[in-house]
Amino acid sequence: MNISKTLSSTTLALALAGILLTAAPVAPAFAQDQAPVAAADTAGKPVHRRHRDFAFKATAEERAVLGDLRALTRVYLQSNRASELPALYRSVLAKTDNETVRNVANRMLERAGQAPQNPDLEIARLTRDLNEKLAALPAGQ
Repeated sequence: MNISKTLSSTTLALALAGILLTAAPVAPAFAQDQAPVAAADTAGKPVHRRHRDFAFKATAEERAVLGDLRALTRVYLQSNRASELPALYRSVLAKTDNETVRNVANRMLERAGQAPQNPDLEIARLTRDLNEKLAALPAGQ
């Protein structure tokens, strides 16, 4: 291995990184005097970035329905009745033509279908993988 080649490629990489770092703070003049505004729901509370677009598009009635659906989901999960969730989501889909509610119910149905068929085997596999990765971690500084 040629040391000068390695040195020159490292120098080039550092130079490129320096160029990128010096160019990063540059922003349009119109945006420099305005602080970034965090999204908020109608109550003025911050909204998680994943739900930001949804929070502004859903009506109050849709948010109420989806809140109830999420609460029901939570109760089903807490009472170890997760196997009944797909039937709940299908019944919601059968009862509404609302696009927003249908989109969320379809996503929840899809997520419920991704549950492992044998949770005990999946837990054992994930625990084994976790233990192997923990053993491979270097000691803390």
